[in-house]
Parts: sequence; C-alpha cells; structure tokens
Amino acid sequence: MRIGGLASGMDTQQMITDLMKAERMPLDKLIQRRTTLEWQRDAYRDINLQITNLRDSFRATGLGLQATFLQKSVNSSNQSVVRATATANAPNTSVQMNVQRLATASTYVSQNTLSAEVQDLELKDWNVPGLTFENGVANFEMTVKDPSTGESRVASFQLKETDKLSNVLTTLNSSSLGFNAYMDQNAAADSPQIVLNMRNTGANSDINFDQVGEEGDSTKLNNGLALFQSLGFTTVSPTEEGETSTTLSLEGGRPGTNARFTLNGHTTERTTNQFTINGVNYSLTGVSSSPDEITMITTQTNTDKIFEDIMKFVEQYNELVDKINGSVNEPRHRDFPPLTDEQRREMTEYEVEMWEEKAKSGLLRGDSALNSALSQMRSAMFSVVGVQGDLIRDLSQIGLVSSPNYMDGGKIVLDHTAREMPNGERMTGEDRLRYYIENHGEELYGFFMGDGPEASDKGILRKLRPALEGAMDRITSRAGREGRTNHQFTLGRELINVEDRITNFERRLQQTEQRYWNQFTAMETAMAQMNSQAEQMWAMVSGMMGN
Repeated sequence: MRIGGLASGMDTQQMITDLMKAERMPLDKLIQRRTTLEWQRDAYRDINLQITNLRDSFRATGLGLQATFLQKSVNSSNQSVVRATATANAPNTSVQMNVQRLATASTYVSQNTLSAEVQDLELKDWNVPGLTFENGVANFEMTVKDPSTGESRVASFQLKETDKLSNVLTTLNSSSLGFNAYMDQNAAADSPQIVLNMRNTGANSDINFDQVGEEGDSTKLNNGLALFQSLGFTTVSPTEEGETSTTLSLEGGRPGTNARFTLNGHTTERTTNQFTINGVNYSLTGVSSSPDEITMITTQTNTDKIFEDIMKFVEQYNELVDKINGSVNEPRHRDFPPLTDEQRREMTEYEVEMWEEKAKSGLLRGDSALNSALSQMRSAMFSVVGVQGDLIRDLSQIGLVSSPNYMDGGKIVLDHTAREMPNGERMTGEDRLRYYIENHGEELYGFFMGDGPEASDKGILRKLRPALEGAMDRITSRAGREGRTNHQFTLGRELINVEDRITNFERRLQQTEQRYWNQFTAMETAMAQMNSQAEQMWAMVSGMMGN
C-alpha cells in the first residue's frame, strides 16, 4: 500500500492514476484489437459451421440418397388384416388381398408329470437315466429344424450338475436353440408343464435327436433326449425301417402353420407374417372375415415427403446465402470499437448490448473468401446439367429460380410464372416440382446427384460440394476450427502477435508507474527536508527576536 502527499499535500495516488490512464491508451487499443480479432474468428467459424451442415445434409443423407427421391406411401383399406410399407423399388400400384390364415409357431408341451426331484432338486439329483456328467458338467445336443428356412442345424448347450429347473430353463432360452422355454402352472394339469415355443413361425418345425456327435460320440444326443424326457416331453420313435430319428412329440401342443393369402387372385403361402413382394413389405395382422372380403393396398409416390425434403434443403441453402450475404454487406461502424472494462462499468447492460451490436457489425464486410464462396455456390446451383434433350437440365425446369430481389444474394425461390410441361399442361413452380417428383423421380435424382466424366454430367449438388469444401478450407485457413492452435491459422497468428505486444506493453506500464512513484517519492522527500529546514530557521529567528 502506497501513501503519498504527506509533505506536499498533493493527492499523489490520483495524479499517478490519471497519468497512467494516458499511458494505458495504446494498451486499450491493443486489447480492443484482440477482441476484434476474436470476434472475427468466431464469425468466420459460425459461417463455416453452417457450410459444413449444408454439405453434410446431402453428403450421405437427404438429397444425396436416391431413396429420398423414390419414397413411397402405402395405404391399406383394412389395417386389422394387413399393414404395408414400401421400399424405393416398389411400383405405384394397387393390389387386392384376402388373408385365410396367419403364420403360427409350433408349440411343444410336456405331457408327463414332473417329478418332485425335477421341480425341487439339483440336476445331479433328478435321477435321469442315461444322463452323463464330465467334471460336473453335462453336454447336450439336438437337431432343430428352422421352419422359416427349412434348414436343420445342430444345437448344443451345457448344464452344471448343480443347476436347478429354473437354471435349466434360463440356459435353454439363452443358448440360441431356436425356441423359448418356460414352466406353466396349469391348474387343469396334475403338475406344472414345460412349454417350448419355436421362435420362428411356419410349418414343418422339428426337434429331434438323430444326428451323431463328433467322431461318432452320441453322448450329447443321449443327454439331450434324456433331459427332455425328464422334463415330461414325449417322443416319436422311428416307424419305418431305416429311420433313425427320435423326434419331440407335438402331442398336447400345436404344430406351426404357414400364412396363406390370396394376392390379386393368386393363392400362396409364407412361413412368416412379414414378407416382401415386388418391393412392398407386408405385415399380416389378422384374417379376412370371409373369402370374399378384399383388402386394398395402394402404393404411390410420397410426393409430399419428397417435396418437403427438397424444400428443407432449399431453406438450409437460403439460410447460408443469407448469412454470407449479410456478413459481407453489413455496415462497419468504426466509431464503435470494443468496450474496455472501465467503459463497461460505466454503462448499463442494455447500453453495452446496443454498443456491441454496432461494434460487431461489418467485421467480415467485403471479405473476398466469402464473396468467392457465394459466387461459386450460385454458379453450381444454377448451372446446366446434361446435354440438350435431357428431361431436366436446370432448376427453373423443376420450378425453382433465383430470387428476383438482387439484395437476396441468389436465394432460391419457387417460380410464380407458368411454364409448359412435357404433358402439355402449364404449371407454376410448386406444381412443376410435384410433377417431376411424381413422374420422374429417377431423373430428378440424376439432376441433383448425377455423376460422370464430364462436368456437364455432374448433378448440381455434386458441383456444389467442392464449392462448399473449398470455402471451408479457405475459412479454416483464416480462422481455424475447434481443436486447432493459434499457430495454425492466420487470425490465430495475429492474435499471438497482439498478445505478445500486450504482454510487453503491460510490463512497460509497470515500469512507468514505478518510475512515477519514485519521482513523486523523491519530491516528497525533498519537500520534507525543505520543510524541516524552514522550521529550524523559523525557530532560530523566533529565538533571536525573543532576545
């Protein structure tokens, strides 16, 4: 803490503060310059983010996918019988369907009484004839026929000798055997029943124990057969000479069935209730009330959704044009530099907000990189695609034109003028776009995303992409991006330079302030000595006059 002015009576602290204000003026300008550079960097990065978002909107999604232009809508006249969706390859058509039977899964139900040992004890105490353990573990094997594919495969699992019935059922459900198992406390039965439901629907499912294990070892198969018999299931033994299959019986259960339906007069079957025919995905949900009941399924181009996707891109493109155009043309208010900390303290929050709005205006005014990006974007979007005679060659044909207001910077709008179409009708912009969506989806996709060796072969979005990426590279070179250090871009290097100058200037200010204090301290010391000498002289004079 410094105290001055004891000898001189002057407010030394205030005088030095006022002197330092004048000395700090160049530093304030450097800090304002740093703030301006940071604002410019952030403004560039905001634009770069918008450019990236527009590029990514058609890079692997949206208008960059052929499926976007071929979206279909499907309507079922009776969704309690059949529901449907369509792939991009589905034709616009209507079909008649009558559903006679749904696909169901086979169900196996144990018929024999579960012993008390099976219900309550560990596996080793079930007293299962033929069940073999090795090191406390039993290996099981069976052959399961998948009704959805008609293929049989060997399924295997393991159980520990300490497992109880609940553990056994859990293992059966988690071993990818092709069925689910649970215990049913059936009030109408003498004991609980074990129920197996095949996971896939369809006829001709099968669980049997007819394949020999590795190297002719049938232990796993014998274990499997013994386990299921101990769970109360009955089996069907071979009935003809030469057969070796021992199959789990469906007695008390239900065999699976295929779905049966008539489509446009043709009766057919499927192993599941979900299937695809001619690009349409059908899901059977019920059975027709009579053989004469018809459910109509109508497939057509989803014009509204495709139109919405195209206009969503147009809106995003226009927002970017608006952002760039506004940035390069907004006025620069040089009388409103960034505020210093002291100036902020003297203003209200509203005044600070209004000031900074003016101070941030025009930071990118006339920027060559942004003007170039805007020009290249317009050139790509309004270029001609293909050769003379192609169905779609420019945006105006599909109803999209450049805004007539030159202040808009080339924003895309729907054309309000009418033009004759290939079908002879005259249509305005929105109707023209809907016409091409409904009738020429493939050509519309080619116009946007077509590719080829020649520049004229490329769709407008393929031309737009390098324009956007070039702008992103130029802006990144000037303003960097998240994760880059200041050394890696132009504004960052300028910031480093300004920071160095600020640091050096602050060090000089400290030296200057110390010098002022030293000078004032020396003055105070001299004045104190003079005051002391004056007092001594006055005392001497007073003494002489007293004598």
